[in-house]
Amino acid sequence: MDVPGIKTQLKKLLLSIEWVASYSKNVALSAGLLTLVSGQGTGQVRVPVDPKLSVQKTTISKYSSKYVLKSTAASISNLFAQHRSHSSHRSHSSHSSHSSHSSHYSSSVPAHSSHYSASSPAPVRTSPSLPSYTLPSTPKETTSAAIVLSDSFDDAMRAETKWRLGCLTTPPAFNDPAVSVVEKDASLEIRPRSGISTRSYNGYTTQKPLDFTAAHARVDVFQTTEGAANTIFAIGTDSNNWYGFVVESGKLYLQSKINGRKNAESIQYDATAHRSWRLRHEASLNEILWETSANGISWQLLRRMTPEISLQRVFVTLGAGTYTSEVDPGLAAFDNFKFVVHR
Repeated sequence: MDVPGIKTQLKKLLLSIEWVASYSKNVALSAGLLTLVSGQGTGQVRVPVDPKLSVQKTTISKYSSKYVLKSTAASISNLFAQHRSHSSHRSHSSHSSHSSHSSHYSSSVPAHSSHYSASSPAPVRTSPSLPSYTLPSTPKETTSAAIVLSDSFDDAMRAETKWRLGCLTTPPAFNDPAVSVVEKDASLEIRPRSGISTRSYNGYTTQKPLDFTAAHARVDVFQTTEGAANTIFAIGTDSNNWYGFVVESGKLYLQSKINGRKNAESIQYDATAHRSWRLRHEASLNEILWETSANGISWQLLRRMTPEISLQRVFVTLGAGTYTSEVDPGLAAFDNFKFVVHR
């Protein structure tokens, strides 16, 4: 047996084995890195691939050349098998990566929500907060109420302890006793004069001042005057300081007059929708409220403002009249007056 020749061949074989092992490691490492890049998700733990591919040289010298050749052959076979496996894995990873890349840019792009998996909720989107606005609403009335003054005008005569003749909203010089003021058909009727070019008014005004703090005054309006003639319901201290409703030329004026200066908002008058008128002081807000109702139960808030006069001593007036000549001014008819205090 040519022992030196065998040793030489073994050395060459060992060198070949080491080269193959080293190459396989590099191939496996490369395949593992490719797998990490293309196959592992960003949220997964990344584990590098490091297969144990080397052959222990110390075991070769302990056995016969026959065993060495057999073991080496088996090792080489295993190496190439592992190499094929890693090569296949690299090819698969590359294909998966390519497939993923291609689908991302395909013509049928999925909806934005499909980018989130079912197990991971989509992030909550926020936007700059919109400015907030407080809309005006009808304040709630207190539950405790007492009727201080009321009149249904069904006794055909003026209750002198309650009312005096005259209209609060006009100066005393323009209160005209020729303007008819009567209780008729269970209502208060005020009929302005026709053809009068100067101011001419009359009506009922409370005999005594009332405390309007946390209170309301209301009345039903069965009929209003015609043309530019006025139908009036107001509370105030004198002709220069009052808050009230005025119907004129088909419009309902929500009017105030403070220190002789008028301020009004107006809407189209609707005899059905605006059948009842109410002036109310909401004490919690310190506001005067103009409200109307079709049934005397549900009220619609039309205007609100902070009072500019003392409310502790005010008078209530129901009036009608003209400030210019009217051929047929018609008449104003009131009913079911109440002054209610809420405590």
